[in-house]
Amino acid sequence: MKGYIRVRFLNIFGAPVQIHWSALVVMGFLFIVSVRTPLLAIITICSYFGFILLHEAGHAYLARRLGYRPREIYLGLFHGYCTLDAPDNLRDECIIAWGGVLAQLVVAVPLIVLNQTTPLAQLSFTGPIVAFLGFISLIFALVNLLPIRNLDGIKAWQLISIEIKHFRNKAAAKKSAQDVIRRLKNRS
Repeated sequence: MKGYIRVRFLNIFGAPVQIHWSALVVMGFLFIVSVRTPLLAIITICSYFGFILLHEAGHAYLARRLGYRPREIYLGLFHGYCTLDAPDNLRDECIIAWGGVLAQLVVAVPLIVLNQTTPLAQLSFTGPIVAFLGFISLIFALVNLLPIRNLDGIKAWQLISIEIKHFRNKAAAKKSAQDVIRRLKNRS
């Protein structure tokens, strides 16, 4: 893709990571603006792109678990994209769509619980960071579940109807098999 630069040392589940030049410019700008608090600037930059990378890593992970090869992960200024082998069926495609959201929830929920239940929240430096990372990750996950084009919700929510249909077909097949067995027993 045009405008992306390969991060040579970073592969996620076998997928090389590429970052858009505009994201690099914003990273540099944030660092320059925060020159008086460089640690906070680094944490902010890493957290922001960490959210996007975490989300795309979730897609790559589930794709890999289902037997598909994650090809590349692209990090843009406001979004990311994970390219992978085309799934064989809609069900796998929907499961992979849930990967990003689930990865974010795996991080968000423990951080929110830590923030709400431990003295970590009262510490001046770590408390706000933990709260920010937890709540922002949760918001990103929920926004991604909206059934809007280019968000995961378009595919993810289809999994429910697929699973209901699968359950009904399985129940119907079981009932059919029981009927056949009952008929065979009655003939004997």
